Amino acid sequence: MSERVVLPSPPVPAPVRARHRALLARIEAEQMAAGLRRGYVRCGRPLSDGVRRCKSWPLPGLAGCARHLDDEEWQDTVDYPRAYFRDDFGGCVRMTVEAQVEQRLREALPPACHFWPYLRAVPLPDQDPVELLVEWQAGRCAACGHPHHQDVVVDHAHESGLVRGLLCAVCNNAEGIAPPRHPRWFRYRTLPPTVILGIQITYGKAVRKRLDQLLADAQQPSAPR
Repeated sequence: MSERVVLPSPPVPAPVRARHRALLARIEAEQMAAGLRRGYVRCGRPLSDGVRRCKSWPLPGLAGCARHLDDEEWQDTVDYPRAYFRDDFGGCVRMTVEAQVEQRLREALPPACHFWPYLRAVPLPDQDPVELLVEWQAGRCAACGHPHHQDVVVDHAHESGLVRGLLCAVCNNAEGIAPPRHPRWFRYRTLPPTVILGIQITYGKAVRKRLDQLLADAQQPSAPR
């Protein structure tokens, strides 16, 4: 008489992965019920004006893009980030637990401008606010703190048109795609350099021209005395 072969039970997925799969299944079922083809659905969530709809591609399996995730989708990207790295890196990403923890901690750090000393509590009435911003940042990116060299970008809020600060090209791209609740960029948008300095600058061609002039003057070597 042969002995019965006992097959090993399939591994139980971790709670985080189980919630991730349940979320993807729910979104796929809602899209199928609405008659939408999987893989051909745009984000479609309302923009800041409340009229237009977002035309960006959503994250893999989710219903919204990186800037228009609801609370459940955003929490899923935090709890199970490996599923959403392929959009940035173009393929499967092998990251150790230590590397994931290090990346999470680095992204949670406040922007560099929150650690800089203030020039004064209130700017002088006759001081140029654009000149004060350039002087205070001193050629540094407000987010990462590294010298921005020639790739400086004037970051401004598209809803209000007010300048927030000067960023390098890499940080400006990261800010543009970061969700509203991103740990670092939420702090930056809430307390940008212009709010720290107590100044208000409306973005436009005149401000851009003035910034280019000040940045060019700052890069020129000072004459020896």
